[in-house]
Amino acid sequence: MNSPTTSHQTTSAAKPSQTISNNRQSLCCYTNHTNYIQVIRLVNQSHTNWQRVIFPGERFLFEADSESNLEIMGDEVVSSLVNCQKLLVKLEV
Repeated sequence: MNSPTTSHQTTSAAKPSQTISNNRQSLCCYTNHTNYIQVIRLVNQSHTNWQRVIFPGERFLFEADSESNLEIMGDEVVSSLVNCQKLLVKLEV
């Protein structure tokens, strides 16, 4: 009977290179705190670009790497750009 791999073995066997760790996906959350509909668009170095319509008061969870930015377009003519590092979900254990 094979025993499962322990976390110690997994950790020591899989040391990611710097390029992989820079592209690690993190859980992010954006909330539309305005009274109007917004369109958000993920902008990053890789080819993972998407956009979504977010209604007033709606929360949207997504994964993004540390270099990604969220473009927020709404009622204003000028859109704003927020680094996804500012939108990271903090998990409490």
